[in-house]
Amino acid sequence: MELLLLVVVSVILAPTLYVAGLHDVPNSIAIPVRTRALTPGIAVRMAAGFNALGVLLALPLGIYLFAWFEFPALEPGLTLAVVLAALVTVLGWNLFTYFRGMPTSTTHALLPALLGGALVAVAASDISTEELWALPWLTPLVTLLLSPLVAFALAYLLVYLSVRIARGEDPDDINRVSRGLQSVTVGITSLGTGLQQGQRFSFVFVIALGAGGVTDPAGWMGLILVTFALLIGAGALHGGWRIGHVLAHRLVAIDPLRGMVATTTASGLLFIGSLGLALPLSTSLTATSAIMGAGSNQRFATVNWRQFRRIGLYWVATPVVAGITAAVLTICLSALVP
Repeated sequence: MELLLLVVVSVILAPTLYVAGLHDVPNSIAIPVRTRALTPGIAVRMAAGFNALGVLLALPLGIYLFAWFEFPALEPGLTLAVVLAALVTVLGWNLFTYFRGMPTSTTHALLPALLGGALVAVAASDISTEELWALPWLTPLVTLLLSPLVAFALAYLLVYLSVRIARGEDPDDINRVSRGLQSVTVGITSLGTGLQQGQRFSFVFVIALGAGGVTDPAGWMGLILVTFALLIGAGALHGGWRIGHVLAHRLVAIDPLRGMVATTTASGLLFIGSLGLALPLSTSLTATSAIMGAGSNQRFATVNWRQFRRIGLYWVATPVVAGITAAVLTICLSALVP
């Protein structure tokens, strides 16, 4: 049964990675395409390439994003049931929110899904739930809660600095420089996104391999990350235009200067969080909040607050839906585990 579950996990993981690339790529390309810093075709190819590169760099840089997290010592079948339930949940939620055009977070869904499934699995075994709750869940929770606020505030404040620097300069020169910097941020944001995706999904798959009886699962990491990079890059090549249209056209009206502030804020926070601090930052939450912060700091109304409230509801719903859905799926799958 463990071998069958491992095969199913591997099969489900492929579309999950593809949709993750599709879902997250708008965060790096929406504003540069909107302000004409890049054409859609060039932006998509750049984002896909740097996403794939970021996934590959997760190996030499170390898979440390979840180094603080030790999965509960469950029966192999239950562990695979938790992983499978979490992946199915993330895949379903990402597909649903993509077709709704909502920039929700894969990390924001994956962590609660793992927690919800693990709680059910722990309750079904002889392990105390205190062992699970003792894990440092507060670190990713605080990060996910604070990163949108930090991104919004930082982008809002940086507009003041950018406007002061640009004062008295030729508007055409300012727009040209702003667009050039936005082009650079496409690569930086996509690289940081790839690092995050490579780390989080490698962590999940290594758990599944270990539970499935694969000896030395870490020894397969090179092949795993190459496969992940190809799948995520392929998803990114499709551009994620449903979400990109919401971010660039329906959420805020933004000029090249403020677009540059938004993209540099998001790319800086994401890259520092991925490399310097090893924090599970959400690309979607960080990029959306930075766009809102930069777009809000203008003398005329540019932000569609009704649309932002709608996005906020999806952000709040994501961990709740993911946790409950994964828990229910784990209950169903555990009935099949001897």
